Amino acid sequence: MIANPHATDAEHDFPGDRSGTLLGVAAGVLGSGAVLYFWIMGAIGLFTQTGGTINQLGLEGYWRTAFLVYPLVFVAATVVGAALVALRRDLEAVGAFGLPVVAAVAYFVALIHIRPLF
Repeated sequence: MIANPHATDAEHDFPGDRSGTLLGVAAGVLGSGAVLYFWIMGAIGLFTQTGGTINQLGLEGYWRTAFLVYPLVFVAATVVGAALVALRRDLEAVGAFGLPVVAAVAYFVALIHIRPLF
């Protein structure tokens, strides 16, 4: 059989082999869940005024909203990722499951480097 030079990556894989997807999904969910765990600790400190650094930051307006929206980002990414796995869009699914980690890092970098400019 002659290989198709225009074939996609999915056509070169063995049928039914989705172990890479499983590992990527596990890494994304575990990483996002770890960020969610620390987000919960920060939110408790923020709402009870017993947190140290989170209260000293004085999050207001968009910065506070961006902090508080993380659980929604986590749930939305999980739902979208699960739908993409069901549709056999493995690479996109792994990216969707890892999106909350990327968003948390981007928020932290913006909080440290961009927020002081305003």
